[in-house]
Amino acid sequence: MKKYIYLLAALFALISCEDELTQLPLSQGTIENFYATPGDFIQARNATYSVAFHGAGTYGYANRVLNLSETRSDNLMATTQASRDWEGINSFYTSISSNTYIKEAYTSNYNAINKANQLLEKIAEKGDQIFTNPADKAAMVAEARFLRAFCYFDLIRWFGRVPLIDKTMTAPEAAKIKRTPVIDVYKLIISDLELAIPDLLPTYDAANYGRVTKYGAKALLGLVYMTRSSATYGIDGATLGLNEWDKAYQQLNDIKTSGLYALGTDYDAIFKVEGLTNKENVLTIPYTQNLPLAVGGNFMVELGYEPYFASVNLSAQGALEARPISTGFLNLFAATDKRKLSGIATSYTVATGTYKGSYTLPVFKKYIDPARYGNGREDWGVDFMVTRYTDVLMMMAECTLHGGGGSQAEVDDIVNKVRTRAGVPANAANITLDQLFTERRKEFFSEGTRWFDLIRSGKAVTIMNDWKAAEDTEGKIRIIENNSLLYPIPLSEILAVPGLYDQNPGYD
Repeated sequence: MKKYIYLLAALFALISCEDELTQLPLSQGTIENFYATPGDFIQARNATYSVAFHGAGTYGYANRVLNLSETRSDNLMATTQASRDWEGINSFYTSISSNTYIKEAYTSNYNAINKANQLLEKIAEKGDQIFTNPADKAAMVAEARFLRAFCYFDLIRWFGRVPLIDKTMTAPEAAKIKRTPVIDVYKLIISDLELAIPDLLPTYDAANYGRVTKYGAKALLGLVYMTRSSATYGIDGATLGLNEWDKAYQQLNDIKTSGLYALGTDYDAIFKVEGLTNKENVLTIPYTQNLPLAVGGNFMVELGYEPYFASVNLSAQGALEARPISTGFLNLFAATDKRKLSGIATSYTVATGTYKGSYTLPVFKKYIDPARYGNGREDWGVDFMVTRYTDVLMMMAECTLHGGGGSQAEVDDIVNKVRTRAGVPANAANITLDQLFTERRKEFFSEGTRWFDLIRSGKAVTIMNDWKAAEDTEGKIRIIENNSLLYPIPLSEILAVPGLYDQNPGYD
């Protein structure tokens, strides 16, 4: 589906007058004469995928989680250059409401929500006349609902309360919608996913690879329940302390019992084998290079470093300054741990050119595969796994340790299988939540999960302040508070209609 999504999304953007969201999460209108054939609806669906997953501009979902989750976490010490947008993210500045990455997270999600709303309305209006097969119509509705839920969940995890807009609106209409309580946004998210799952296919053929399956949606719904279940920190965030671990476990266990997925036997290969042959792929964002109307991805450049790229004979990627890996994180790994060997470069040499020399600055290299490099820094043909099967199993283990189902023996077995694949002693016994989160940290680094894991642990503030005390020798990082667990509403949104939105506490 990679080429399928990109080509049709690009065509749709050309002929349908892209709905740009500038100041408010609103619709700029519809193109009444566009939705006339099944092909028109397919193009609209693919455009919705494209914006939801690949973003409205330079960044996509993968870039977003690396900038706002990985960089915010204790995995990186990205404090070396104040002129970089990511430095304020890692240092917990209170003056980041105009930050490019934060604005992108808000704008791209609402652009996609707008497209999903428009698509759902047009299917309701014209679907019976357009679709000869009711199952095709139902599947498209399901995909639109999933994408809307995906974007709203992303929004509340970053910002907490956000405006709930479930239909296309004019600017004056949207200008009356205040920030909605998180619990009410969750009602739409869960409703959309529950309605979508029965009509989503369990698998697709290679031509449609990348479309969300029934089990990709179940993975998201499981994570939704886990997030709702976690400690609240006393803020208006996505964690509500609802203790729905059993509901989460049920959704995740359905993925396990489907028999469609399996743990990859080779850790390194998980990130190099794509498509249907990679049984780790539960929910994946595909990229393909060298397309005439679109390009591949560039998310692996975010945490990269120019000398490392040069050491593997790649052209300039624009990663002029590294986001160094924190010492405490590096020290977690055994010397033989394949996850470290595969995903972290601790020493590398550049033979000739601008960066000639030897380097020992540790940087992430997971997903950097020269074999899938295209025509420039924004043309990598590397897919990004939003959820992989290992994550499903380890989330099940987390639910179990919260009393949501399963047994301690199953938790230990999951961790031992993960450790065996990593080439380290499989000696897990009576694994605790703290130990499970440590194992997750080693397993999923550079995949954008760490910040969310910290929040679900209930110990995010304590862990981050301990990390600051241990590693922030120059005093660049602010003391982390509960309010630091949310990002600010973008300043452009606050100023668009004065008094409509309040700012999250703790931000300028």
